[in-house]
Amino acid sequence: MSDGWSDQELAASVEAYRDMLEKQLSATPFVKAHIYRGLAKRFGRDEGAFERRMQNISAIYEARGLRWVKGLKPQKNIGTAIKARLIDMIDSQPNISLVDKELATAVTQAEQEHAFDPKSIEDARNRVLASIVRRRGQAAFRQKLLVAYGERCAVTGCDLVQVLEAAHIHPYRGEQTNAVSNGLLLRADLHTLFDLYLIAIVPGSRLIRLAPALSQSDYTRYEGMPLNTPASPLAMASNEALQWHADQCTWLKSPTGSSG
Repeated sequence: MSDGWSDQELAASVEAYRDMLEKQLSATPFVKAHIYRGLAKRFGRDEGAFERRMQNISAIYEARGLRWVKGLKPQKNIGTAIKARLIDMIDSQPNISLVDKELATAVTQAEQEHAFDPKSIEDARNRVLASIVRRRGQAAFRQKLLVAYGERCAVTGCDLVQVLEAAHIHPYRGEQTNAVSNGLLLRADLHTLFDLYLIAIVPGSRLIRLAPALSQSDYTRYEGMPLNTPASPLAMASNEALQWHADQCTWLKSPTGSSG
């Protein structure tokens, strides 16, 4: 290959990375150096090269708003061709739902922390309220979206303000991502599905698409419906941001996806 990395090397790197991430999420011990050493011995390449490649994979995961392997700080200095090949390999792997694993891990941690310990009702209440505040989004960002969308969910039209949340289209990366054009006002359950890449908005047409996993759910009523848009063009969701989010919904590219 002109970039110096064979498909076998990249595929092995992606597989090893995913294995490490699974172990991390399940709290199973592993030693990264041993993995680099095994790959280096297998392909005759320097161990450090595989570590750097793993950091490139971390950058791809981070860009998708997903957790990455601790100690493998995302490095974005990656060639366009290599990046495209890595993304194809990541997307072509069997879907083991890393997001679901993260959610399961979070549930386990919450249970272990006794978030709803009856001996500490006030503490539990404070945790719940704090969680709601975080989930609704930064106050100013949420307020701007409430105004932009007339206090109605962009998908359902729900006008119960208490359950409306500020959803980032591209994951939150500091104040610069709190632009109204990078947000949607969504009902809490739709926000969760949007963050899990189970709902997508097609740029341009602004049509709502659902993942096959939702095909037997009550959410099918929203399939193919147009997104509710703000009165002001300045508050419209960015096509670039919507395209980024749609790109993460790999089922949109699949023949079995609801997009056809």
